[in-house]
Amino acid sequence: MIYFFYHIFRGKKIFGEICAIMAALCWAFGASLYKKAIRDMNPIKFNLIRSTSVLIYAFSIVFILGKWGSVFNLDLSTITIMGISSILVLVAGDTLYFIGLRTIGVTKTVPITYSYSILVVLLGGIILDEAITLQLILGTITIILGVWLVANTALDQTQQSNTSLIGVISSLGTVLCWGFGVVFFKIILNSNDPYILAAGRMLFLIPTLAILSIIPYGNKSSNRKISRIQLVLALLSGLISLGIGDNLLYLALDSTNTNIVAPLTSLTPIFSALIAIIFLGEKVSKKTIIATLLVTTGTMLLLV
Repeated sequence: MIYFFYHIFRGKKIFGEICAIMAALCWAFGASLYKKAIRDMNPIKFNLIRSTSVLIYAFSIVFILGKWGSVFNLDLSTITIMGISSILVLVAGDTLYFIGLRTIGVTKTVPITYSYSILVVLLGGIILDEAITLQLILGTITIILGVWLVANTALDQTQQSNTSLIGVISSLGTVLCWGFGVVFFKIILNSNDPYILAAGRMLFLIPTLAILSIIPYGNKSSNRKISRIQLVLALLSGLISLGIGDNLLYLALDSTNTNIVAPLTSLTPIFSALIAIIFLGEKVSKKTIIATLLVTTGTMLLLV
C-alpha cells in the first residue's frame, strides 16, 4: 500500500510530510518497546537481535518489488556513503540511544535525541544548499532550550546516580550520529530508491554488530541470557522502528527536503511521552513536559 502511494505521490511535499509523521509515531512505539526489552541487556547484542527482523523485512520487500538485483549493483561512491552512514546511525547512534533509554528513561532520552533535527537543518543548508531562514533560527533556539531543560532534569539526578550523566552524554552523542547520518541518507536518495537503501544498509549493519557483539561489555548482569519476552520485544521493536519507521523516513527524504522531514520526525517526543506515561508508567516532571512542548514548538517553527 505504501509502495502504491509512493509512486503516485513521489516528489510531493505532502506525501513526505505524512511519511515523516508516521515515522515519528513508529519510532515512539519502538522507544517504549526498547525500554522494556533492553533491561539488563548488552546494547550491542540488543541492536544485533532487533536488526535480524529488519533484515528479513527489508529484503522481503525488495524481493517482492523485484528490486533484489539492484541491492548488489550499487556504484562504489554509493556503497561508501551507505556504509559510513549506516554504521554512524544504526551502530554508533542507536547504541548510544539504547544506553540513554536504559539510564535516564524514555521521557528524557527521546526529547534530547530527537533534537537531531537542529543539526540536520543546519547541515542541510551547508551541504545540500537548503534554505536557512529566520523561522529556522527561531525554531532552533526553541529546541535548544527544550533540550537544555530535559538534560538539566536528568542531570539533577546525578547526585544520586552517575548513570544519569552517562545517559545525557550518550543521548547527545546520538544527536551527532543521527544528524550527520540523515544528511548522508539524503545524498544517497538523490540517485537511489528508498527500498534499496533500507535493504543495502543491513549488509553493513549486521556484520559490524556481529563483530562488536563478541567484545565483552558491562557487568555480568548486562550479558546474561535474555528471556523469551525480551527476545520477542527486541524483534518486534526492531521491525516497527528500524524496519517500518526508517523506511518511512527514507520515503519522506526522497519526497521533500531534510529541513522539513527532520523537524516533523522530532514530533517523536510528544508521541513517546504519551506512550511512556500510559503504558510504561513513567513519571514526568513539569520541566520535562515544558521541554517536550518546546521541542515540538521549535520543530514546527522549522517548517519552511
